[in-house]
Amino acid sequence: MVVGEFTQDTDVLVIGGGPGGYAAAFRAAQLGRQVLLVDARGSLGGTCLHAGCIPSKTRLHRSERGHEPGDRGAAAIDMLTRGLQQQAKALGVECIPGLAHFEDNRNVQITGEQVSRARFKRAIIATGSNPVVREGSISPDEAATLGSTPSHAAVLGNDYLALEAATMLRGEGADVVLACGEGGPLPDLPRALLKPLLRSLKTSGITMHEGDPASCRAELVVDASGRRPACDSMQPGKAGVQIDHEGWIQVDAQQRTSEPRIFAVGDVTGGAMLAGCALAQGRVAAEAICGQPSAYEPAAVPHLVFTDPNVAWCGDLQPSEDASITVIPWGHSGRAVGMDAAAGVTMLHWERGSGLVLGVGICGSDACELIETGVLAIEMGATLEDLAAIVPAHPTRSELLAEAARAALLETSDA
Repeated sequence: MVVGEFTQDTDVLVIGGGPGGYAAAFRAAQLGRQVLLVDARGSLGGTCLHAGCIPSKTRLHRSERGHEPGDRGAAAIDMLTRGLQQQAKALGVECIPGLAHFEDNRNVQITGEQVSRARFKRAIIATGSNPVVREGSISPDEAATLGSTPSHAAVLGNDYLALEAATMLRGEGADVVLACGEGGPLPDLPRALLKPLLRSLKTSGITMHEGDPASCRAELVVDASGRRPACDSMQPGKAGVQIDHEGWIQVDAQQRTSEPRIFAVGDVTGGAMLAGCALAQGRVAAEAICGQPSAYEPAAVPHLVFTDPNVAWCGDLQPSEDASITVIPWGHSGRAVGMDAAAGVTMLHWERGSGLVLGVGICGSDACELIETGVLAIEMGATLEDLAAIVPAHPTRSELLAEAARAALLETSDA
């Protein structure tokens, strides 16, 4: 050891302070473990809080209601950051700024001001992912924290990041071209679910471009076409942690890597790169480390797009020979009609014979707040009969899921 170098021992070392990292750290501390969290940013929350979910959704909310961008989410970010810091302090989680680099499966070197090295019994990698952008473009993260709005912008991509960036910039007054390729926006979803959104995008003035994205020229170009794992610099191979050919860390149901002492959660493991998944995976990793019977095996993951209108879905929405899809227009809802939101739709995918709920999709105002019932239905193994028997909260848009189940039951009785 170099003279003056300080090594800190800890039960659990968490590398990364985003949703997966702080969820893991807090849960491990609740279960009685000593926790040291190292984060390059120096404050908890990760990309989601500081440059992703919170600033982008705050600005989308304001633009949807015709408000000026205001502080662009700065006050919300500050309040939430302080809340996480207070929670960490209350739980005894020590947080230090710095970059961690594995020396082996028990030690990391830390480039920072407070600690030079850390020796751990268990470690959790939660370093997330980084955007991949073309030259001359900015990432959706950078778009969410722009200090001003361009007059003309092009957004490259077809997923939720692209759609939200295009919606936000258009809502703040920019002329926007969305270069989404030949498949159009969200190409893996049924067009029947997306009709209200596609109509709204056109009405709002967003121009759809299905040709070569490279041909788009604008004052500002936002590239939302890809992300890569943020783990190279920590040298996981020195600890015996295996990665796949694209650099993503491989884990089992307990989030354990190829090295039994080391776990990984969130974007760095690939799959659905969503903050909700990272939060759940972080808790699972901490519980597995503490000997609890925990596993990340979701039957349904909610996917959310905070456009106007929202799109949200969970489970399987792909048509098949053994299943059917039932769509209920929001014109059936008095609440939706009264809100001028009758253009929305609720979609239910169900298995013939058993009536098992396979997938739920919603496109309409506040769909992202309404999808949770669908997630719960799939997780609980609900059937059409289960949903149809619910006493509805009336008048609401959420009751349309039960109406879709009753309509599906009529289809089966008429068959």
